[in-house]
Amino acid sequence: MEESKLEPLLVDQAEAEGPSIEDGASPVTSSDYWREKYNRWTNERYILPRKYKLRTEADARKYSQWAVNLTITMSAVNTKMLNPNFAIMCTPGASSDSFPDTEPFGFNSATYFLPMCTLIGVALSSIFIGGLSDKLGRKILLLVLGWVSAAGSVIKYFTRNTFWGFCASNIVFGFFLGNLPVGMAYVGDVEKVKKRKDELLGILVGCFVLGNSGGGIIAVLMGELGLFAPLWVGSGLMVVANYFVHRYMIEPGSGELAEADTTEKLAVKEDEDVDVRPLTIDKKTLWNIIGGALLDNVGSTGLFPLCLSPLALETFYSTPSPPIMSIEAYQWLSVCVALLVIPSTQVTPWAFNNIGVAQTCVFGNSCTAVLTGLLLWIGSMPPTNTTFGIFVAVMYGGFPFTVLSQLTTGPMLDAIAPEDQIGFIQGLNNSSMNFGMALAPWAFGLLADAVGTTAAISTGIVFSIVAALANSPLCWHPSMGKPKPKPPQAQRKLPEEDDELFRQIVDGEVVDAEMAFRLNQHRFLEGKPSIVPRVKTYDEDKDHLEIITAGAHAGFEFRLDLFDRVLAGLDKDGHGDVENLVFDKSEIIDMMNTAQGQDEELAENSSEELGKWFGQYLHANGYSPHTTSVLMKQMFMASFPPLLRESELTEANIEEYLLKQRSLLLRYVDKTEDKDGHSLTKTLAANSWGIHGAGGWW
Repeated sequence: MEESKLEPLLVDQAEAEGPSIEDGASPVTSSDYWREKYNRWTNERYILPRKYKLRTEADARKYSQWAVNLTITMSAVNTKMLNPNFAIMCTPGASSDSFPDTEPFGFNSATYFLPMCTLIGVALSSIFIGGLSDKLGRKILLLVLGWVSAAGSVIKYFTRNTFWGFCASNIVFGFFLGNLPVGMAYVGDVEKVKKRKDELLGILVGCFVLGNSGGGIIAVLMGELGLFAPLWVGSGLMVVANYFVHRYMIEPGSGELAEADTTEKLAVKEDEDVDVRPLTIDKKTLWNIIGGALLDNVGSTGLFPLCLSPLALETFYSTPSPPIMSIEAYQWLSVCVALLVIPSTQVTPWAFNNIGVAQTCVFGNSCTAVLTGLLLWIGSMPPTNTTFGIFVAVMYGGFPFTVLSQLTTGPMLDAIAPEDQIGFIQGLNNSSMNFGMALAPWAFGLLADAVGTTAAISTGIVFSIVAALANSPLCWHPSMGKPKPKPPQAQRKLPEEDDELFRQIVDGEVVDAEMAFRLNQHRFLEGKPSIVPRVKTYDEDKDHLEIITAGAHAGFEFRLDLFDRVLAGLDKDGHGDVENLVFDKSEIIDMMNTAQGQDEELAENSSEELGKWFGQYLHANGYSPHTTSVLMKQMFMASFPPLLRESELTEANIEEYLLKQRSLLLRYVDKTEDKDGHSLTKTLAANSWGIHGAGGWW
């Protein structure tokens, strides 16, 4: 048996110092040492670090992301869980759980002050919670926030007896509900492909908005158990979410997705862009995005909740007798409207790819202004069952379009975030968003109490218009505007290819035939099509025809040599090929079919452009193709006889195809003799072995 090639390399330190023999024991060789060490190593129990699974296993990434989405959703549930009950809480005597008084606030301002307290806590924590997760890790922060939130819901229940005591507990424990920037930063950590990352960010924000409505649904369903009873459910949901984070979420670590990954769900496809993060923050763009998001959140307050409370309450509940809308109907309207974020998350990937992220944001801002104006107009009509139905239909039909602007902020900020500041930037945005969501409803409530509902909602419309104008400059940002169409794969540069040579080939310039083949050779060996050059117009070429002609003879010679090498290899068919230098028939067929490519649209466009070139050439060089078109066709077919009738090469037609190519090339070689007056056929006759003697065909 042949001796192992590894053993001479396995020299341990003891052998390097010389073998030692104690008490007559047998010498210990390096082979014995390594065998014993190998046996110990293979028998030792090991645990693969989970961060490697995150980078290589699709299921591990999926479950980890689901755990993050779940805890974000449950935090949102706890943030907005009691919102449908706030109007009843702030109406003394409306329920046994209502506050005795809300001094010094009136109904509207008190109703919006309660959620403001929670959101102020969220906004304050978001200032630094994202940056803290950049340093300490995403998972540990989510768990700490989650467990404190679970306890906080219970503590808030026991502060329900007074308005100000409940407000204080909302501020304190709202501080621990600000985990959205951590989740958004996690998406930026684990997903490097821009398209998929934008989709995941949209889903995450969708979970956040969905959680906002989910909490309200719980409050409505538990109405008979008391206004504050849902807090116990919220605590339990956070415990469940914490378990899944602990069990399934994987801290990403410092590594990126493995480049050699073969899992289909993780592999980067040809038409996908891998984000290259900036080294520093573009502060001008950062504040443009945050400012626009703040204006959008203020403007959105005019739509929701003002168009429901006080507009819908006043128009369809307080004014008519009997009321057209019940309190239960109002509660369901307020909580179910957020469910409409689901279709928005399905639309955003299409909108991002076809319109652009910033354009989608401006569109959402504009839709908010238009929808708010429509609802204000409908709400000013005399209250009837018909107007109430129209009001609900318009609100529910238009709301998904208004959410689009809120789903764009995360992807836009991620595009300008350096690798080590993703959480910090998302935290700034979340803080700004929550300050707007906290202060705007309360301020608009005060405005509605002071000057009326119409003036307050009209102010919201103005803010939405200003938000659209403020976000408009982002449409021209290279990372946020409409994506540029990608060139076909056959016209897309590969990382290892020479920049200048690729540019010359794809631009349709005359390039040495062998150099062009060398570049394409790597492509079809890797299963990729050859480069398809742009067909220059005749006007571009007409002053440089001598350059094209000058390279013709060398190009014909080179291609003829290639075909001859292939034919020689096919004739051997593996016989006498001791060094395995010849490609067999199936390999040749696969490579040649791959080189031709499968992009029918690109092939058709190139053929049309080439046809125009031929027509213009004939017209400019005295052939009068417009009067002799049939003759031109006959001459053309005589010069270019059919080579292949089938759509691709097969074992049955490969040899005939190559022979026809060879025969045609010989004719052109003879017609383009080199400067010495020697044609390739004469060269072949003089030294055929010099051409065919090499074993491989390149």
